[in-house]
Amino acid sequence: MPDMRNHHHTAALGPLSHWMESYSRRQQFRRIAKSLLAERDDILLDLGYERREILSAMHLPLRSDALKYLETHRSR
Repeated sequence: MPDMRNHHHTAALGPLSHWMESYSRRQQFRRIAKSLLAERDDILLDLGYERREILSAMHLPLRSDALKYLETHRSR
């Protein structure tokens, strides 16, 4: 029986673990985004980003991958 209890316990942590991973990834993105937003617009453009795209990515729902969003909307 202990095996079933351990499996049930880890299965219950699945959604929580996923949420914590998403939250951690978003916090990491926010640190990167804040450093980018501290730059001037011309420097952002040289890097291939627009300020509005970074701000949009920061306001995405937690379940969305903000870094992936920013990379797909990056100016080329």
